[in-house]
Amino acid sequence: MEDLENLIKLQQLDSNILSLKQRLESIPLEIRKIDSFSQEIEKKYEEEKKKLTNLEKRKRDKERDIQDINEKIKKLKERTPQIKTNKEYQALLKEIQTVEEELRKEEENLLIILYELDDTRKKLDEVKANLEKRKEELENEKKNLEEEISNTKKRIELLKEERKEIVKKIPHELYEEYIDLMKKHKGIAVVQVKDSVCQGCFLHIPPQLYVEVKLDQSIYHCPQCGRILYYKKQQQPVQVSSE
Repeated sequence: MEDLENLIKLQQLDSNILSLKQRLESIPLEIRKIDSFSQEIEKKYEEEKKKLTNLEKRKRDKERDIQDINEKIKKLKERTPQIKTNKEYQALLKEIQTVEEELRKEEENLLIILYELDDTRKKLDEVKANLEKRKEELENEKKNLEEEISNTKKRIELLKEERKEIVKKIPHELYEEYIDLMKKHKGIAVVQVKDSVCQGCFLHIPPQLYVEVKLDQSIYHCPQCGRILYYKKQQQPVQVSSE
């Protein structure tokens, strides 16, 4: 029947439109994820920059500490000519040794900071290179998604125009019934029946009804879910002659 054929076409169009609309709704979420990921990369880069800045400050502070200790040692050694007793001399040597030990520890600490600085600079260079590359990739992904939004909207409008033409061919009451079924069954009003099974609710229909649906002489409904049923004839395989 022509009405049934138009209902099947209408269902296919509405399913396509619904699918495209769902895709439209999901794209902004993907764009937000891209923006969020881009911000995370930026944040990691800024953290490494901050770490480098802190290490450079620690290096400067440590160098000043070492300079102060060296000045202290210099002044202690300058007191040597003023020493008059062996006891005072021994005390001064001990003080100098203590300060020199402190100097060695500070120089070791400075060396550790220098190693950390070197590692951090290398890591920062890697993060920066990855940041620039990844941001370019993310921008391309975002651009493609924005283009997809535009193309999807155009596709929906074309399908809507095609839908209007089909609706004109369907009797008003039948179209109203179709719309009610669409609302009731989340966008699926017309379904195929295969091997006596409704592909909407996946329950068996009565054998006699299955026969009538296959004859394609009227509009039939699934007795369980109420959806409009249609039967799609299977194509017979082409027999190839062996002669």
